[in-house]
Order: sequence, then C-alpha cells, then structure tokens
Amino acid sequence: MASTCPICEQPISSGSEHCDVCGFPTALAIEGLRAARAPEPDGSASAAEPAPAAPRKRRPPPPPEAELSETMGRGLVGRMELYRPLGRDAPDITSELCEAALGEASGRIAEALEILRSAQLRLDRQARDVVRRRAEAVEDRRRALERTGVAIALSLPPVEPAFERGGDAVADLVGTLLDAEQRIGRFEADWKGIQGIVAQIEGLRAEAVDLGISLGDVPGQIDALRKKLSSGPFQEADLDALAQDGARTLMLMHEALPTALEEELKRHGASIDALPADGAGRADAHKLREETARHLAKGRLLEASQTLRDLRRTLADLQAGTPPAAPAAAGPPPDDVLLGVLLKKARSLAGRVRRLPADSTLSLEAAAQIREATELLRSGRLADADRTLTELMRMLSREEGGAA
Repeated sequence: MASTCPICEQPISSGSEHCDVCGFPTALAIEGLRAARAPEPDGSASAAEPAPAAPRKRRPPPPPEAELSETMGRGLVGRMELYRPLGRDAPDITSELCEAALGEASGRIAEALEILRSAQLRLDRQARDVVRRRAEAVEDRRRALERTGVAIALSLPPVEPAFERGGDAVADLVGTLLDAEQRIGRFEADWKGIQGIVAQIEGLRAEAVDLGISLGDVPGQIDALRKKLSSGPFQEADLDALAQDGARTLMLMHEALPTALEEELKRHGASIDALPADGAGRADAHKLREETARHLAKGRLLEASQTLRDLRRTLADLQAGTPPAAPAAAGPPPDDVLLGVLLKKARSLAGRVRRLPADSTLSLEAAAQIREATELLRSGRLADADRTLTELMRMLSREEGGAA
C-alpha cells in the first residue's frame, strides 16, 4: 500500500481505504504511483512531464497592396499634421482615413487604396487653395498698410512652385505664411497705435495754435516724427522706436499745454474776481473756469482747450459790457472765420461722442445733435450751428462731471 497520497502528498494510514485528507482511494494511489514511475516505451520522459510546445507557424508576409495602403495612410496623417497650424482652414481627411482602415481590415485592400488616393487629391487641392488664399490676404493687408503711409519689409515665396516641389518646400511655405501673418498682425497693431498717438499730437498742436499758446521746440519734434514715418520700409524694431518717439512727443505736449492753460486760468480767475459780484455772466464765467480746470485735472486737454476758448469769449463780452448772449460790440466775425471755428468745434465734439458707449442714450442724442449741427453748417446757418454745438458741449460736460 502506498505510504503517501499521490494527490495531496499526505501520509496514508495503514489499512485505510481512503486518504484521511482528500479522500482519494488508496487502491488507486498504488496504480497512480506505478504510472508515474513507469518509463515510456520509447525511453522518452515520463508522461507526467509536459511535452515540448510545437513550433509556431510563421505568418505569411502581407501583400504589397496592404503595405502600400499602410504607407499612404501614415503619409497622409503626417501631411494633415503639417497643415494643422492653419487652424479652422486646415484641410481634414480623417473620415476618409477611417473608411480606408475599415476597408483594409475587412480585406478590401483595393477599395482602401482607392479611398486613400482620392483623399490625397482632396488634401492637396484644399491645402493649395487655403495657402493661396491666406497668402493673398497677407499681401492685401501689406498693401493696405502702405496706403496709410508705412512700407513693410515682408514678402512670401510663390505658392504654386512650392506645391509642385512638395515635401519640405510646402512645409517651409506654411511656416513662412504663419510667420508672415503674425508679423503683419503686429505691424497693424503697432501702426494703429502710432497713428493714434500722431492724431492726438496733431489735435493738441492745432488747439495750441488756435489758442495762441507757444509750444517751444515741440513743433520741430513733430515734424521730425512725420519725416520718420514716411521713410520706410520698417522692421518691427523700427515701429517700436517710432512709437517711443511719438510717446515722448505726446508727453512733451501734455507737459507744455497744461502749464500754459493753468497760467491762463489763474489770470482769468483774477479777471472774474474783479467783476461785480452780482453782475450778469459772472456765474457763467466762473462755471466755465471750473469746467476747464476739471478737464485739465483729468488730462482731457482737447476739452480743456474748448472750454477755455468759451471762457475767453465770455470774459471778453463781460469786459466789453455786453450781455453774454449778445454778439460782441465789434460785431460778429466774418463767416469764413466763424465757419472754421465751428468746424473745429464739431470735430472736437465728434471725437468725444465716439468715445461714448455705442448703445447709450447719451450717445444716440449726441450723434443726432452732431448731425443737426452738420446740416446747419452746410446750409450756412452758422449761429444756429454754434448754439447746437454749445448745447452739445454742455450736455457732454454735465455727463462727464456726473461720471467723475
């Protein structure tokens, strides 16, 4: 009888018919041990030992069509990635690639190749159209900047030869196009900023000349800036330098004008104090002086110049002994002089109206008054136009004073 169980390898008690642990019959245990120890007839290893695994059969190589399909698919994916930086305009053939992959997996390799060839043609056509259109847009923007007075050192290689060569030529073209779009965008933003600075400088210069205020050597610096602006072509660094020159010139204007205006306001303050306390028009003159000082404190030099001009007229009327609403004793100015003054006044007020919120009630009312004043000027009704513009100026000043 076997002394150990062939199943759980635990000792078997003498005379026991079953293993006390797993219950395996002892009679079968003896036969199991014999079978485990008996050699194979051909002298090979015991049957208990696992037979060596059969060698795996080598898979046949894929057909050439399948390799071609895989190569084309990888190439198309790479070309899609090349055009990805074009953003929403980038051509996309993802659906065709998925359809070709399904056809190849189903064994329809010829059909998959046909889908890939069609997708390749569509990708090339769309990419060529997009790059050509974007390159033409860059050129249009460059010409538009030149028409405003700035020439840019910017050029793009021809589109068609690059696509005919393909490969790296197309990749270089796309990279150059994206760089040109970024550069033209920066140029446009910088140039717009420079033009805004120049417009402020010219507006303040015109006000200073109209008010008879000396600006020292600032006009010479303005002329030098104008000369630089017409001397392109420019690189990015050139526009940066121009912007700095413009900012310095504007800063000089903002230093020269307020000083002159404040000194004149002091003189007008003494003139107002010398008027009779209960005299007609003194309150109006005092109000105009305060309004001018408030504009100066907020840096609104154009508005300060306008109200100072009104203050001058009011004081001249009072000192001449004429009621403010009546014309000056010397008679009204010639129509051509008055027209020029009113046109400047209208332009100044139009600039203030443009800075108002577009959808506000004040903006709509102010725009209507500007249009009314313009029609009055066209019809030669200068006095009516002057009253309309004066009322608009007071309305804007009240609004700005309330906002402050």
